[in-house]
Formats: sequence, C-alpha cells, structure tokens
Amino acid sequence: MCFAGLCGLGLAFAQEQTGEGEESAYRLEAITVTGTKTEKRLADTPIATEIITAEEIEHSGADTVMDILSDYGVMYTSNAMGDYVQLQGMGESRVLYLIDGRRVVGRIAQRLNGETLPLGNVERIEIVRGPQSALYGSDGIGGVINIITKKPDGEVSLSVSLTNRFLLAYDDPDTSYKADPLSDFDPVREQTAVVKAGFPIGPARSSITLEGSRGNFYYAEKEAASILPEYKRGKAGFDTAFNPGDASEVRFGGSFMMMRSDEKTSAVGSMERKDYTRADGYIETNFTPLESATLTLRLYDNYYQRDKDTYSGPLDTWYTGDNHENENLLAAEAMGVYDGIENYIITLGLEGAYNTMDKYNLRNDEETFAAADKEAVFFQAERFTEDVYSVIAGLRLERNSQFGSLVAAPKLSAMYHLSKEFRVLGGAGVGYRAPDFNEMYLVKDDTPGHPLILGNEDLKPEYSLGFNLGLEYAQPGHSAQVNFYYTELRDEIEYIDTGVAGYTGTNIYRPENIYRSMRLGADSEAKVNVFDYGFLSAGYSYIFAWDREEKEKLHEQPAHMIKMKAGGDFTGAGIYTYLQGRYFSPLYPEDPDYEARFILDFYFSAEIGGHIKLRFSIDNITGEIDSLGPATSQTFSMGIQYSL
Repeated sequence: MCFAGLCGLGLAFAQEQTGEGEESAYRLEAITVTGTKTEKRLADTPIATEIITAEEIEHSGADTVMDILSDYGVMYTSNAMGDYVQLQGMGESRVLYLIDGRRVVGRIAQRLNGETLPLGNVERIEIVRGPQSALYGSDGIGGVINIITKKPDGEVSLSVSLTNRFLLAYDDPDTSYKADPLSDFDPVREQTAVVKAGFPIGPARSSITLEGSRGNFYYAEKEAASILPEYKRGKAGFDTAFNPGDASEVRFGGSFMMMRSDEKTSAVGSMERKDYTRADGYIETNFTPLESATLTLRLYDNYYQRDKDTYSGPLDTWYTGDNHENENLLAAEAMGVYDGIENYIITLGLEGAYNTMDKYNLRNDEETFAAADKEAVFFQAERFTEDVYSVIAGLRLERNSQFGSLVAAPKLSAMYHLSKEFRVLGGAGVGYRAPDFNEMYLVKDDTPGHPLILGNEDLKPEYSLGFNLGLEYAQPGHSAQVNFYYTELRDEIEYIDTGVAGYTGTNIYRPENIYRSMRLGADSEAKVNVFDYGFLSAGYSYIFAWDREEKEKLHEQPAHMIKMKAGGDFTGAGIYTYLQGRYFSPLYPEDPDYEARFILDFYFSAEIGGHIKLRFSIDNITGEIDSLGPATSQTFSMGIQYSL
C-alpha cells in the first residue's frame, strides 16, 4: 500500500520537479560497481542494487557504518557480540562485508563488528541482495555490503567536526528503583571528533581521516548492569593516488582502528575488558595494456585482534589472561576487462588468499593456530545495449583448503527496459559458505555447569540456490522499486546437542551439516520529492522462512518491516531535516515476551556562512529498549562541523 500510494503521489507531483539538482536524484543515473565488479550506471546493471549516497550519509547524523545500515533497516540488532545484518533472511556470516571490494575478517559468534573505518572516509554504501558467490566466493549467500571509500581528488581541503550525545534517565520497570530525570541522566555520555584533510604531494593526491570517540558508563539502574559500557576508540584512514601514465593509476592506503571496551559493569566495578584492533592495508593499480582492455592488480592485508582481560575484584588489579583472538587475511587479485567487441564486456579474474587464525580455545594439530588457503578463477560475459537490455552470465571456480574440494558457483542475470522509466530485472545464482575456523576447531568452556562446544573438521560448505525478480521505476524526483526473492539453503551448519560429557555431566554441542530451509519474500521502496523542498519515502519488507527438516517456521528476523521518512531540503537556507520511523513485527508473534518495535528518529542540520554546519538529532524518540535493539532510550546528539 505504501509502495503504490507513493508511486501515485510521485506521478501527481512529477510536474512540480524543476530544480537544478534533479538529475543527481535520478536513481538510475547513479554509478555502481559491486554487482558486476565494473563501474557502470545502475540503469545498465541487471543486479538489484541499493545505493546509500554520500549526501544521505552526511545527513544521517550517524558515526559508524552500522548506524547507517540500521537506519535503512538492514541491520537487525547490535550488541557486544557484534552487528547482526540480515539480507533476504540470511544473516551472520552469510552476508559478505567488503571495503572497496576487499574482504573484512574478524567475526564474533559469526557477527561482524563494523567499526572498521572512519565514516568520514565513506563515499557510498552499495547493498546487493541475493547470492553473489559467482563474483565474490564464500559468504556471499545472502548478499554483499560494499563500503566504497572516497578517492583523493588532489584538492586542498579541511573539515573538523565535534559531536556530543546524552541520554535521558531510564526507568527499568523490572526494578523498584525509580530513576530521577534530573540526576540520573548522562549529559556527556559520548563524544566524537573527526578531522578530514585532502592535500596534494607532488603528483600524488592524498587524503587522511582521523576520528576519536569515547563513552561513559550508563547505568540501567542503581547497582544494576550498565546499558552501555565505557569505551575509547580511535580510527585513522589514509589514501594516496597518482597517475604514472595517461592510462594508468596507482592507489594505496589503509585504515586502522583501536578500541577498548569495558562490559558487564555494575556499581562495584567492571568484570570484563576487551581490546579490539583492526588494520587494513592495500595497493592496487589500473592500466590499459591493450586497446579496449583494462587490467587491475591488487594486493591487500586485513588484520583483526581481540584480547580480553579479567577483573577479579573491586580492590584488585587487571590482569591479562590467555583469552585472545587474532585473524589475518592476505590476498592478491588480478582482473581483466575487455570491451573491444561491440555490445559485449568480458571479465576474467584470478584470486589467491591465505587466511590464518590464532585463538586461545582453537584446538587442532597446530594448537590454537589454524590456516587455510584459497585459489579461485571467475569469468563473466555481458551483452548489453544502453538503456535497452543487459544479460550477464558468470561462473566462479574455487578451491578452498577449509573443505578440500572444488566449488563451482554459476549465475545468470538479465534486465530489460520497458521504457526509459521502467525496467524489469531478475536472476538466478548459486551461493556457498565455507565453514569458518571456529566451527571446525573451537573447543570452548568445559567448566562444570556450562555446555562443552566442540568443532567439527568434517564440515562441508553450505550451498544456496536463489532467484530474484524485480521492477524499478525512476524519474527525476521520484522512484520506486519492488524485488521478490526465493532461496533454498542446504547443508546448513548448525550446533546440535550430541550427548553428555561423562566427566562433567554437561551437554556437548557440535556443528553439523543437517538443515535445509527455504526463504521467500519481497522488499519494496518508493521515494517522492514534493515540490522543490520536501521528500517522502516508504518501504515494506516481508519474509517467510521455513525449516524443511523440522517442518516449522524459522524466526531469525521479523516477518514484517515498514520504514517511512519525511523531511525537507531547504538548500537556499542551508537547512536539512527529517523524521524517520521503522516498525518491526514481533520476532515470535505467539510469544508474549516478544513485542513489536517502533523506532522513531529526528534529524536537523543548518549551515551558517558556508563553512559551519550545526547538527541536532534524537534517536529512538519512542524510548524502545529491547534485547533485540535498540539498547538505549532517547539519545540526543548535538554537533558542529567546520569546513574550508
């Protein structure tokens, strides 16, 4: 209903759209790269892709990529174990997370902590739903989230921003204590400072982004556990590019993040402390060895480390125990693109990677250390006529030592323009996910009273077969799209109860390839510009998941999700504002402990004198607090940004 209504509203207001910025809002003119690994207009891409633009990121008021994904209904929940992202009913390690096409390692319980790089260094976010293993390999069963960073442009620039967040006092209905609105709220809960600079160094174009954040403890109630832990986090991103020739470019850089987080905190002290470190470095070059042929070479390394210290008592000191986790991925890629044949693009790629993990409770022949190598080749052929149609066929062959066999992942995608404004697109593809090191080798918690978790070295990869069919409509000022999907997933890896340990009497859990399941649903969204300043958008998503082994529904995400947004972009006055709401149906409708959630956010920004921008926002106006998120009630943010 929202989809159809906004389409009609868009047509009604179409004649009013005469502003100079119309073409920038024309969705199909946007440039995308993730679905095909080559830059092209969205109008010519037969892969359903959602693009979150730099302007939308700037106006979000968010500090992290995961905050952005949450606003767009992609991130289901976030907690100490990481960020849980869902695409078409696939979550955890079945969604591939990339930075400029490079893999990011380091998941906790298969969830990824997305605090990887400064948000100020992000140009756009591309979300591609459905199996993408034909291009990207393992983990691309549910889709791909690709963070595209800003390329240095060689201009001298400087931007500095400061943000402070505070929280209202929270009255927990499960305790007898009543919060005092004046004395129990935190006026300086969280602060973030960001510095961005661009500068030329001889023939090189360079940019650097620095970010620092800190947060205080925030207690749910007196003497009770903290809603939010104390943390300190620093990030840095650096990129340099230069052109050694007219038809070539070399780019290198990286990012670094360090974070310390205290958790399980009460009024008597912290019981746990975690340190996180992430580092990413890369070098790549693009050049044209032959006419109509482009070759891209890339070498990168992605590193993740997590250490945990334990606090034994209020008067004792911290000590470091044997509780660590380090993961590293070293990868090399080569890709050639040939477009010398009219209406054809041929892509051929080679990849090699070496993945290692050192973890205190990872037991195998090497004792706490595991390694895997991967070699892959992919081929893709596209026939297209601009603004008319596109057909892509692709195949990836990969050998992965984690499961010791050759995997083939084919795909087929097609798109046809019914008119300049309407296009229909669809596709089918095979996805797969290799078992990770934890699933294969983990030995965890054999103390009395706790379950014993054992890895399984005989696991096979998971496989999926997915189908997508979509319809998109776009004109300057208004757009709409709907995408239907169907996915079969087999050989799912699930921890199951395999018996009781005789020496402790505790249950033993071990991962097995046992499940087969199905997911079908639809995602839709419509956007409308109202006259010269206003905008409206609405989206609805539905999913039905079925466990074919147990003959019952799966409840991994809410069946219904609705999002709506209304605001104004008053360019002449430098004012941008919106009100945004998201509704999630109960995860278990038949269980009274699970309720529907409605989250409402507000944002306002104003430019002063062309160099200063003031920002104000309220997240979670409705005050929802739930184990599935959000973790806090109303969060107020005030910020200031200065740019040269």
